[in-house]
Amino acid sequence: MDIVKLREMLEAELSKAELADVDASFYEDLDSFLKALKLSAEASRERGEEVEEHLYTEQLRIAEWLVKEMLRARLHKLVEMVFSGPTAQGELVGPEKELFVLLNAFVEGKGLEMGNLVMEVPLKPSPLKSEGDTVRETKTPVREAYIIEEDIPAVIDEEFNEYGPFRAGDLSVLPEKIAKILVARGLAKRVRISF
Repeated sequence: MDIVKLREMLEAELSKAELADVDASFYEDLDSFLKALKLSAEASRERGEEVEEHLYTEQLRIAEWLVKEMLRARLHKLVEMVFSGPTAQGELVGPEKELFVLLNAFVEGKGLEMGNLVMEVPLKPSPLKSEGDTVRETKTPVREAYIIEEDIPAVIDEEFNEYGPFRAGDLSVLPEKIAKILVARGLAKRVRISF
């Protein structure tokens, strides 16, 4: 991936009413590209190469803007998909699938826990029962997401996985250890979704 490819992808995204086709590794590729630019800028700074550092820093600024605009366009289309009714989720990649389920549950007023309010989201219809049947009801697994309360820089876990940076109002699925710390410090609020 490079700046030219990123610009072409943004143009493709903006020229269609539906989500543009992207590879399954789309989000990982974006993340890797931005990290590579950051590392190159830092390496140039450490070597004292001001011109190269400036070039990498400017490329990073442009790339971050292109990514932000692309994500904004994709998110807008994703929200439209939620409001337009049932749709195939085949074109969604990476975290978009989870976000689609979360937004759909939110719009339908199901499956969210905020404060003490808990509602269930049945994603599978319950089996038909006739008299005399003893069908055992099972609890559905729960997935948790978090609403970020304040701007937070990137957070790194014990395995050096990076999460964030986050802006106030962002919705994110986080590992349990990081989530507990953010909630304890009042930086995030838990939202629970039942599947």
